[in-house]
Amino acid sequence: MKKDVSKPASACLFLAALAVIATGIAACGSGGGEDLSAWDHDPIVPGYSMADVNIGDPFQAVLDIHGEPEQKLKDGGYLYAYYARTREGGRIDDPASWRMVVTLYDNGNGYLDAEDEVGAIEVSTPYYGTTSGGVGIGSSPGDVEGEFGPCESISETQGPEGENIQLYYYDQKGVEFLISPPDGAITVLVTAYGGLRPVEEEEGTDDAQGGLFGVYSSAPIVPGQTAAGINVGDEFRTVKEKYGGPDSTGSTTEGLVFATYTGGYGTWKMNVYMEDMDKNDSLGDFDIVVSISVRHPYEGKTPMGVGIGSPSADAMKEFGSPERQTSLMHQGEELTIMEYNAKGIVFAFNSASGAIVEIDVNRPLTQ
Repeated sequence: MKKDVSKPASACLFLAALAVIATGIAACGSGGGEDLSAWDHDPIVPGYSMADVNIGDPFQAVLDIHGEPEQKLKDGGYLYAYYARTREGGRIDDPASWRMVVTLYDNGNGYLDAEDEVGAIEVSTPYYGTTSGGVGIGSSPGDVEGEFGPCESISETQGPEGENIQLYYYDQKGVEFLISPPDGAITVLVTAYGGLRPVEEEEGTDDAQGGLFGVYSSAPIVPGQTAAGINVGDEFRTVKEKYGGPDSTGSTTEGLVFATYTGGYGTWKMNVYMEDMDKNDSLGDFDIVVSISVRHPYEGKTPMGVGIGSPSADAMKEFGSPERQTSLMHQGEELTIMEYNAKGIVFAFNSASGAIVEIDVNRPLTQ
């Protein structure tokens, strides 16, 4: 979940798995093997192609046109290649920070290589190609619906500056538009007809025993205080004593540093956010925990028994109506986020099933 540290560690989850990382972010070259003007006028063909990349191409075809990506990411069973950073310091999931992102299906080895298959192409402003009906970056919701028809799947979230953003999702037509009301479409995503194929993550052999969480797999959740055996206010060296070194680390544009734990496979299972005490944008032993985010297979519960997999209604029974509730679409899954920031806890649940998929314990906000 994205942390808003102007209100310490408030969360809005855009997008958790992408924002604060699963496994393997790495610098991988300067990117942009061809001058941008040679591809940023390519037509947008829903279901087929964009930016001189075709759905179903091997990653080698992307390399031939665009060169090595600036960053790579493995998350949710998919692989991502990021090209042409447009804003320094922006989050990896921020549409304003990259001109192109390619989503690929892993061929089974867990690494981005030449044989991986293109599943989606995403471009952001500035991009000058359009659909056959003239829709592209800058187009209004009316323009989009004028060509593709009324959108039955629209979700809302907040952008990096707190602005409202809407996702127009035409999965059966193989195209999505992220629209900021003042600016029109700021991002276009092309997939095959029907959207991205679901993929299965590699499962760890010790998952049933709590995997990453070990003896802390059932440690209680106390809002504003603790989860997974980690306390708000702990130093990072205490986290390391319990969980060892993280799988990846980094810093946020809001001034936090984070440690990501995957348990050795798949996407992140725990993210720990910390106040950067020495202000060096690097994780250190004496940085102070302000938020703990947990997912499956963590089995800890709140005082009234709410945990990962619980119905969202149970959270409302225990904590009442949320202070804020928002929805967003991520990889074809609609998520709803319930924030109880004054109490120091945030829940994200699958909007269709109502099951909680993520819990954040945060430093409580005071009025």
